[in-house]
This record gives sequence, structure tokens and C-alpha cells, in this order.
Amino acid sequence: MAFREILEEVVASIDGSIAATLMGTDGIAVEQHIRDGQLFDVEGLGAEYSKVIDEVKRASAVLNFGDVEEVVVSTASMDVILRLVTPEYYIAFIVKNSANLGRARYFLKKTASKALKEI
Repeated sequence: MAFREILEEVVASIDGSIAATLMGTDGIAVEQHIRDGQLFDVEGLGAEYSKVIDEVKRASAVLNFGDVEEVVVSTASMDVILRLVTPEYYIAFIVKNSANLGRARYFLKKTASKALKEI
């Protein structure tokens, strides 16, 4: 299964989803899928949230918490779920804050496993 199909599947699985993108920790998008009719700045997300992942990884290492698997950022209008696929790649899944966050996290975890097989 291609990365695009994997991302399309997770976006289709959650009501209120906006977009999903496979990104390198350098902030460059490998593949993305944006739900029809939605506007989203994937490049901006990559540039900003790759820094967040780096900082969370550093803090986790300093505190001996183990490897970071997922980071969730909730804002007034949306939730951004960052799920690491490998140490160098992660999937960012953006959903409206009215979406079922637990369901979104569950489907993203399954999606990350599928993406890992393709990497």
C-alpha cells in the first residue's frame, strides 16, 4: 500500500479530520492527504512541529522516560496528533476539536504500523 493510500484511509476513517501527512523530522513532507474542501498549510506544520518533536524527544531523554511515541497538541479549533513511525519520520494527523480524539489516536496508531511496513 502506498503512503498516499495509507493517509487517505486514516483521514476517511474519522469524522472531522482535516489532513494527514507523513513527514521527516527535518520538517519536509514525504506525502500528504488533505480532505476535499479543506485548506491546510502542510509545509508550515512541518516546519513548526518538527521542532516540537525534537524538544519533546530531548526532554524525554533527559528525564529517562524512554522513546517518544506520540505528541498531541490541542488548540481552540483543532487537535494535532504527531505519531512517530521511525526516529526519522512521523505522521501528523489534524482533526477538528469536535472529532473523537481517542478514535483518531487509535486509527493513527494503526496507520503508523502500516506506514512502517512501507518505509
